[in-house]
Amino acid sequence: MSSLAIYLKGQGFFVRGYDRSNLSELEKHSVEVTHEKNTSDIDWADEVIYSSAFSQNDFLISYAKKIHKPCFQRGKLLGDIASRYENVIAVAGSHGKSTVTAMIYSILRVSGQNPTLHLGAIQKESGKSYDHAGSKYFVTEACEYHDNFLFLHPSISVVTNVEKEHLDFFQSFSNEKKSFQKFAKQSGVCIKSLSYQSKNIRCDNFGRVIFDVEKNGQKCFSVHLSIGGTYNAQNALYAIEVCKLLGISDCLIKLGLESFKGLQKRFERVNCKAKGNVFLDYAHHPSEIESVVKSIAKIKGKKSTVFQPHTFSRTLMLMDDFVNVLSKFDEVILFKTYAAREEEQPEVEQKLLSKLSQKTNAQICCCQSELEQKLLSFQSDVLVIMGAGDLPEKLLESGFIWRN
Repeated sequence: MSSLAIYLKGQGFFVRGYDRSNLSELEKHSVEVTHEKNTSDIDWADEVIYSSAFSQNDFLISYAKKIHKPCFQRGKLLGDIASRYENVIAVAGSHGKSTVTAMIYSILRVSGQNPTLHLGAIQKESGKSYDHAGSKYFVTEACEYHDNFLFLHPSISVVTNVEKEHLDFFQSFSNEKKSFQKFAKQSGVCIKSLSYQSKNIRCDNFGRVIFDVEKNGQKCFSVHLSIGGTYNAQNALYAIEVCKLLGISDCLIKLGLESFKGLQKRFERVNCKAKGNVFLDYAHHPSEIESVVKSIAKIKGKKSTVFQPHTFSRTLMLMDDFVNVLSKFDEVILFKTYAAREEEQPEVEQKLLSKLSQKTNAQICCCQSELEQKLLSFQSDVLVIMGAGDLPEKLLESGFIWRN
């Protein structure tokens, strides 16, 4: 939503919006954001765009429809914008789509292709989730929630993986897979499997990933990423597949990948008042947490996490999987669930805590100041703050953590 708002602002539209959280990226572009649901903003608007975080019964959407304002899903607006570009490259999947999208963009940018970017995360280097540039390539992250990606008709699409996710909307894994199949069918070319392989994956002394790229058993080139997370070797392969289809040389692909500085909250090392190596990660699904566990495995010492669950429905649906993967940490602090569009269900947190406590040292903390006090006395060599909620922003605002 932020990227789309900034895009529209840059096209000369008047843009105003509502969100529960502060959005510094929008403030930089003079997009006014209110934190109270005010009907005057709806009265003022010619069109209302809403994200899937809002239900159709939401007060603002209901009011907009009552006074006959045109209302559109975020995905429809994205599809309309994308249709104006010569080539649309869309990356979908349950995990990894933000990073793959940004890697493709980095390669095309280094190659002099002047791509436009729409991303659901913030680039560390530029501090932006978008780049409105040329009209030849539109590189976008494609979200499956509420079938938003079906508004896109990409020239090239990527499906990184499909796992049980967003079942509050899809209702079943079968329905979810059918949506991904529709997305693939309406793409010119859909990359679902890889012809390239990553071999000899290792990390340098700073935790940055190094690997060799092979095809048919033959080494093509080596890549030394600027970021950690061994799973990023796999993400890079999808970017390589796309860019080889576009005729980009191995030399420029290598340069583009090695120029990529990473995304905020994607295995991001930060400074912290607490001791040890501290990382922020967006992981909010068991498979994503498992990837984080593997990435810190070679760091010696005690490993702890602060995990903020994202929605009660996801926690309930994948409860045992969460318990199994979180119990691989020596200590777990559960922070108050980010409910997003859902009603509070504290009993779900207590159930997760109860099951976790049978396998590892676990506790729950619902107050930020209390959490910060606990972490100050924490004895841990590695601390990962995980989740797709608002905890990282709160800790950044308070100064408990800070970026370089």
